[in-house]
Amino acid sequence: MNLRNTTGLVLALMLACQPFSVFSAPDYSKQIEVFKQFVKEQMASDEIPGLSIGFIKDDFWWAEGFGYSDLENKVPAKAESAYRLASVTKPMTAIGVLKLAEQGKIDLDVEVQTYVPYFPKKKWPVTVRELLGHLAGISHYQDYDKEGHFKDHRNTREAIAVFEDFELVAEPGTRFNYSSYGYNLLGAVIEGASGKSYGDFMRESLWGPLGMVNTRMDDPNAIIPNRVRGYRRGPNGKIINSEFVDISSRFAAGGTRSTVIDLLKFAKGLMEGRVLPQDYVDRMFTSMVTKDGHRTGYGMGWTTTPVNGRFAVSHGGGQPETRTFLVYYPAANFAIAVASNFEGADRSRYVRRLYWLIMKEAYHPPAYTGARATNQIYRAMWESFNYGMSYFDRYDKPVSVDPEEVAKAFAYFNSCVDANVLQSSFEEAQHKITEGRHPSASQPFVLLGSFMSQKLEDHFGDDYVEPLHRRGAISFFEAYTKMYESDRNFPKTQRFDKPFEKLLRGWQKDWEKTWNEDTQCFALTRSSDFHELEKHLKKVFDKAKIYPDFVNQFSELVGILYLKGDLKKAAQVANMAVSLYPKSDQAHVMAGLVYLGSGDMEKASSLINAARELDVGKAASARALNNWAYQFKSLGQLKLGLALLAIARELYPNEANLYDSTGEFYLELGDREQAIAYYEKALEIDPALENAKRMLEKIRQ
Repeated sequence: MNLRNTTGLVLALMLACQPFSVFSAPDYSKQIEVFKQFVKEQMASDEIPGLSIGFIKDDFWWAEGFGYSDLENKVPAKAESAYRLASVTKPMTAIGVLKLAEQGKIDLDVEVQTYVPYFPKKKWPVTVRELLGHLAGISHYQDYDKEGHFKDHRNTREAIAVFEDFELVAEPGTRFNYSSYGYNLLGAVIEGASGKSYGDFMRESLWGPLGMVNTRMDDPNAIIPNRVRGYRRGPNGKIINSEFVDISSRFAAGGTRSTVIDLLKFAKGLMEGRVLPQDYVDRMFTSMVTKDGHRTGYGMGWTTTPVNGRFAVSHGGGQPETRTFLVYYPAANFAIAVASNFEGADRSRYVRRLYWLIMKEAYHPPAYTGARATNQIYRAMWESFNYGMSYFDRYDKPVSVDPEEVAKAFAYFNSCVDANVLQSSFEEAQHKITEGRHPSASQPFVLLGSFMSQKLEDHFGDDYVEPLHRRGAISFFEAYTKMYESDRNFPKTQRFDKPFEKLLRGWQKDWEKTWNEDTQCFALTRSSDFHELEKHLKKVFDKAKIYPDFVNQFSELVGILYLKGDLKKAAQVANMAVSLYPKSDQAHVMAGLVYLGSGDMEKASSLINAARELDVGKAASARALNNWAYQFKSLGQLKLGLALLAIARELYPNEANLYDSTGEFYLELGDREQAIAYYEKALEIDPALENAKRMLEKIRQ
């Protein structure tokens, strides 16, 4: 059955399937119209009050607002609406530090006290460079009930005082620990090195030169043009006003306000080299590495996770009143900026769809194999494809062409995808795959993928590699295999083992069948005909050993339906996911949560236990279940959260944090005796659990 010609199924796929024929249009007008319709429909489903989004591609700009910047007064959101940036402030702070380093006013490798003498010395020295990469061991929030709700305005010294007596959470350089306090400390470094206030320095050195005239420090007393009002979901699930929080205490980590237009000006400045010299930009965009040789995925103020083998840097932000995101693809001269005035906004849905329309490719092509061993084989391929191609995308050359180093990379990969090894020593093989992109193992996957990219370009021409970003890891490996099979003299040390080649050939046939024009633009909506859609996808996926994994989309829709109170339809979607992906632990957890919401504890427990036994992606780990319990709590459904924690405690009876969370839930319900009992149980399991100690002290006082 051809999905394009099936009445009733068209809504299961975005209208966006159609505009491929007009992608040659230089102004992207058709894509924008399709995207605008998507935004309106998606915002209605997500119940987002207001959102502004835009992109820049080469010299083309577009930005627009949707919904309301002020619900009470029905003020429309605009491209010029001014949102709190939250942690999207951090990349700007990093640039401020690097500008001063370029001027010789900051040495990145000296102790922070050189510029902030009032900051207390710690157990280990803390350097500016370590702060930039969240490697300094500086704590994040320790007591958010206190630290996250300041109402008073704080200057720099007062902001630093909030955390200056906290002990380091790790020896600097040994562990990535995301810390807004660390970036506040960098703001103090800027002030100490420049002799100016953080806001004045940023305005003079970055915002002003780039024409970011609407970027400023957030000030509740100032008259700020186009200031949006913030919203959150209340205990009854209804939209209510955000709590007022003065964010001056987060000044250099998340204390600014701006527009998506200014964020795009920021990205344009990066594109045109007007922000920093290229060598500084390169350092800023390069993931830092821990002392034991592991990349953190964070450079200096930017996350550095590739997308489809494309080099990308990004940062998200979230705090009272706002959710924001900025992503930049340097080689493509492409950037997207989005901001919403709703604390529950999922920005990724909008970014993924806009990316798909402009770049003509799905965001991270998903794949499902249904088995632990083959999942790991695919993961090794994906890591090599994503990080190796990203390196080539960034530098237009491989990590190395030294025959000995290349041979070692291929040998490493071949050992990782050996099915016999995966069956007999799964944990060891899994660990080896995890290490494959890191310097701790000499980054063989990065070398491999970048080398393959170079060889494919050399053999087929400059334009051959670009479409592989869209087709994904399987097609990337299959193209390379076909290339060397046509050359008898191709070195054996640069080939894959025969069993892997055989597996790859089968996967490529399945992938060509299942990753087609329809599935590449798959989008599940509340209007979809779920029965017909399931029937069609089962036919497409039939007998395939690998096929597209849409569990994330199913999960998103289940969440929307749950919030709308349509538990029957949510259960239908969740069960469809389990049917299509019977070995997916995420699908089982999702279905379990729906049954929990409908009051069927037995069914919920059975599905969640099944997910734990599958143990594919840790969707039923103690941590994941604890997070879901807090999701219920955020919706005002404390009793459902407690029910989920009870299931989790049965599965993980020695996990202290589950008892700590249970104590918190009972305390919020006003049951002090039960709260005390669970906090005490948490300390019995882990006597060092600080939160349980602190809460018991508060209760008993």
